[in-house]
Amino acid sequence: MYAGKLVYIPTLAALGVIYGALFPVNKMSAEAGLPYIGYVFWFSLIATIGLAIPAALRGELPRLTAPHLRVYAVLGGLGVAIPVPLLTFVAPKLPVGIVTLLMILVPLITYLLSYLARIERFRLSGVIGVLFGLGGMLLILIPEVSLPSRDMVGWVLLGLVAPVCFAATNTLAVYLRPPASPALTMATGMSACATVMLAPVMVGTGHAYLFPGPGTAAMLVVLYAAAITAVTMVGWFVLVRIIGAVFFSQFNYFIVLSGFGWGVLLFDEHHGAYVWAATGLTFIGLAIFTRGAHIAGREKSGRQ
Repeated sequence: MYAGKLVYIPTLAALGVIYGALFPVNKMSAEAGLPYIGYVFWFSLIATIGLAIPAALRGELPRLTAPHLRVYAVLGGLGVAIPVPLLTFVAPKLPVGIVTLLMILVPLITYLLSYLARIERFRLSGVIGVLFGLGGMLLILIPEVSLPSRDMVGWVLLGLVAPVCFAATNTLAVYLRPPASPALTMATGMSACATVMLAPVMVGTGHAYLFPGPGTAAMLVVLYAAAITAVTMVGWFVLVRIIGAVFFSQFNYFIVLSGFGWGVLLFDEHHGAYVWAATGLTFIGLAIFTRGAHIAGREKSGRQ
């Protein structure tokens, strides 16, 4: 069964590289002079339209029952409306590679939240994975030479809210996702709810502006972000159903690796030994976690 899932590694890699591109695009939005909440609102709206068109053609538009609206709202809020503006806000203040490194904590925090919610059982591998991830973050935050500036520590700590939100999304999706809901339906509903939530916040904070914005660069970054969001949302819902959340968590390796790559390619970023050591620790933690979860799943299947 595990070997059969290996054929999806190239798809996970491609999806990780695509989603990893959102982080430099977020940074470009600040350079283009876009207010960060307005930027996220517009790319979320365009992504929703882009998803709704094929959903309508396939007869898979979001259902408007209370259970469906609840899951769209929770996933849209925790998966987009809160963490994405936050990541966009910190994007110009941190290297792209550091911001994407936070994403590898998502499966580890998901395990921790799932254990607290009694979805997951205690696993030593899960605890070890969390500790390695914590060790990696401490290597970023504590040494004087790990970050280009010590003023960035506060921004890294603020950025940690995003993986907590993503992990909460993963955990709550277990409870809330309606059975047999198509990926396109879920992605469209999630994106639509995020857009609705962002609209009053955008107006209330004075971040409203009319698309396409102040110039071609501003328009392009919004369109790039919308395309990235639409593709990765559908990909997430499709792949999690096929290969499971644990195997899908390896997607985070590719986000981080592509984040470092995009940072070097687009912003000429370079990192010291502490950052690479932190990356190694978090990768080891995720590997231990994934392997332990696979073994636990296999043992559970054998008992049933």
